[in-house]
Amino acid sequence: MPRAVKELLNHLEHALGKAGLRPADSVVVAASGGLDSTVLLQLVHITGRPMVVAHVDHGMRGEESVADRNFVAEWATQHGHPFEVLELDGKEVKAGPQGFQGEARKRRQAWLEHVRQSHGSAAILTGHHADDQAETWLLHAMRSPDPLSVQGMLLRDNHVIRPLLEVRRAELHRVAEAQGWTWREDSSNASPAYLRNRIRHEVLPLLDHVRPGTTRHLQALAEQTADLRLALAPLIEAARNEVEKVPGQWRLDALQRNPLARVALRRALGEEGWSHAQASQVLGLAEGQVGTKVLGPNGTIVRERDHLVHINEEGDPSSLPSGILVDTQADTKSGTSGTALGRLSWSPQPAPVDVSTLSLQTCWIPSSWCPVLLRPWQDGDRIQPLGMEGHSLVSDVLTQSKVPNHLRQGAWVLERRSDDCVLWVAGHKLSEQARLHLDQLADAPGLLFTFEPSTNP
Repeated sequence: MPRAVKELLNHLEHALGKAGLRPADSVVVAASGGLDSTVLLQLVHITGRPMVVAHVDHGMRGEESVADRNFVAEWATQHGHPFEVLELDGKEVKAGPQGFQGEARKRRQAWLEHVRQSHGSAAILTGHHADDQAETWLLHAMRSPDPLSVQGMLLRDNHVIRPLLEVRRAELHRVAEAQGWTWREDSSNASPAYLRNRIRHEVLPLLDHVRPGTTRHLQALAEQTADLRLALAPLIEAARNEVEKVPGQWRLDALQRNPLARVALRRALGEEGWSHAQASQVLGLAEGQVGTKVLGPNGTIVRERDHLVHINEEGDPSSLPSGILVDTQADTKSGTSGTALGRLSWSPQPAPVDVSTLSLQTCWIPSSWCPVLLRPWQDGDRIQPLGMEGHSLVSDVLTQSKVPNHLRQGAWVLERRSDDCVLWVAGHKLSEQARLHLDQLADAPGLLFTFEPSTNP
């Protein structure tokens, strides 16, 4: 056996063992008919390991696609291996939401896993090599400013193993030519329409010309970045547990002193569809004023005094009721309504005998004041606090009560319709106009409003 082939076989067996495969384990080899997968087929065949040859016909290159399929099928037949093929409708795939490349990849991966399971194989092998690794790393670096997402392919990713990931394509080419192994050339690999092709044929050769060894350097960088990401994963998770003790609430002190907490927040937002720019805006809230916010794909993040708080779409103020008109002469003389801060209820009650039993959580009014409006507070609402001569903005009342900015939309007021006077900021402040003179109201009919705050707003 030629030395070059023996070295490749040793590399293959070492990589498969490192990935956790035993010598007798069956594998599915994804074979396009190109150089890389053909060399992989030949090497696996030489080892005598059981294998299934799997080919995907993407249906995009007419007779060329048919020729590729026939080539792989004939190789499998000649060498005595089972052959499986997936036929795709190229036009239908191209019309999918992720475009042709994304949709084809998704369907290809799902089908290969199906083949693996149906044949009881231990893994799926692909022919990705060191040049593919360098291209992948550079592509990710061009697309993402997140250093932890700029990584190459792993040797093993679930059931997919890439045993040639450290071998240069030129070495595969030399061995194949020396052994007389034939393969198919995919004309689409030369098309400048695909960014990866331009990196392969233009960018990497230029970089290797400017500084020889750059492709190998990028391939090694991809491996080390993947290792770094694996090493940092538990530290980032620990930082997230520290900074997000309550789901959706991120502690500002941890974000300001711990860089891994900021990484954790960026990653959490990215998993929920926030862009890198949006995540940067969210992190900028830590230096902003209370109440500033950033709108994202699944809600809003608000800067509170000590936290950044994620409000989902259900918390949108526009989804709250506009108000409830309460009248002792109507069906609304009793009822309940939930808010972000708690629950309001009201019912007919005679005047209280002892005003000391009342608190900010209750407000009694005589029936003669009806109708009254129970509604969410609005900018500009004012109240004359009990015992004071001047008026205060309801927004200031909520600030003094330390109501978190993201929950203020859940604060309601009771307004007398005859003069638009705010009688009560539910659970927070009574108005001087709501002062009770029991000597004048003995046995008077009325309504008792009660606010029950949420135990975990």
